[in-house]
Amino acid sequence: MVDPEVERQYADTKELLRLWQEFYEYFEMAKRGEDLTPEKEDAFLDLKSRIAMLHDSFMDALTHDQNIGQNVLDIVTRSISLKHLNRQNVADIKKMEIEWHESYLLLNETVAMLEEKRQQLASMSAAQYRAQKSAGIATQKIRAVLTSIYVKIAVIVIAVLFGTVGVQVLGIFDWNTLANYPVFHAPYRLGKKIYRMFDSNSPWPNIAVADGDRAAPSSSRWASKPEVSPGASKDKVLALAPLQQSGIAALLSKATEYRKEEVKKGFDSVEIHTFLLPNTSDAIAVESKWNDYVGKNRNIEGKYRVIRNVNVITLITGSNEGFINDVKVRVYDQQ
Repeated sequence: MVDPEVERQYADTKELLRLWQEFYEYFEMAKRGEDLTPEKEDAFLDLKSRIAMLHDSFMDALTHDQNIGQNVLDIVTRSISLKHLNRQNVADIKKMEIEWHESYLLLNETVAMLEEKRQQLASMSAAQYRAQKSAGIATQKIRAVLTSIYVKIAVIVIAVLFGTVGVQVLGIFDWNTLANYPVFHAPYRLGKKIYRMFDSNSPWPNIAVADGDRAAPSSSRWASKPEVSPGASKDKVLALAPLQQSGIAALLSKATEYRKEEVKKGFDSVEIHTFLLPNTSDAIAVESKWNDYVGKNRNIEGKYRVIRNVNVITLITGSNEGFINDVKVRVYDQQ
């Protein structure tokens, strides 16, 4: 038995895998800034068009990780030209490399899955295939009725909303109390996510619970486990010239909680300074002032990175620009 749809998906995904490898060759060329001729730009534009044409077929074949599959088209869209890629900063290039690699692995997996599916179909008769397909459709419909009943969904939604938003608004229970206990961080963060559907600027109550938005200390994304400096004062870092000149030192001095960490890789190290501001508006002001300052002082960005997570501001600083970018991309940007 030959299924035309499976055959089409197999052929398109296999060709897309080949083109995706070719895309990386152009990507490497753009990084080096070598031989970026008008002819190469035209060839790159044609390659992007062919990838975009095959992308829908690849997405139709996916049974999981659709967000990673979508990265293929996102990367192509962001890659306006070879010269544009060459002008990207180190952090953006590193992020694209990680996304490309994840997509490449998914393409390989999908090609293998479709090949296995073709082999299974080859051993079946048309009647067997139709019977199996009909049984599968019937099973899906029954499962949909049993698991997606609107009344059940409504009850669950109401219960969740009351347990997160309702108890806060009515003053029945202070949800932020859970943030003081690590064992309750996961349910607290889920509740906070739901609450922010109604109040997007709802602040984190402490740094520890906000850490859930970065890689865990045990994760391999870290070059080494971050070492906390107990009792460190924020005054020393606030005295740094870029923080003073940009105007963010005064805002960061309002922090109700501060933490200093150090991450080492060989002889290099970076410092991570985390500030919990009393409200989100102050954190937004820090982000805005810093972006304005960096826009006028591009050389600063290499050794100082500022990241905002609602009302939490993280400053990554050190002498090795590559290491700083690596921490930002691998630990903070990938969450």
